[in-house]
Amino acid sequence: MSLLRTWPERSMIRIMVLSFILLFSIVPITSAAAPDPVTNLHFTSTSPVIIAWTNPTTDYDSIKVIKLNRTNLVQVYKKDLTKGTTSHYDTTSVDPTKQYWYIVQTVKGGVVSSQVKVILN
Repeated sequence: MSLLRTWPERSMIRIMVLSFILLFSIVPITSAAAPDPVTNLHFTSTSPVIIAWTNPTTDYDSIKVIKLNRTNLVQVYKKDLTKGTTSHYDTTSVDPTKQYWYIVQTVKGGVVSSQVKVILN
């Protein structure tokens, strides 16, 4: 009978000790650092639209190009490019009465760099 009374206490102490150990032994998960952005983003042509940039010297996986209608910030075009690409030809139409943002970002492990923008029109 005495064994039955002490068993729950010992189990509770074991659970508390294990919880305490786990609480302080878990390493916090840190998010990956964003890759460096491209530099020198500019148009080499506006008819047809061709943008160019300088890639970062640090490592990255790919490049993302996004075109937004600047009036209502609606994404009208998105393209993922391979690593090493330094220019892009936009095959979509451009309305001369509207302004567009071309945004270029590098990607590393799913984490994107800060945005680099250039405005057309």
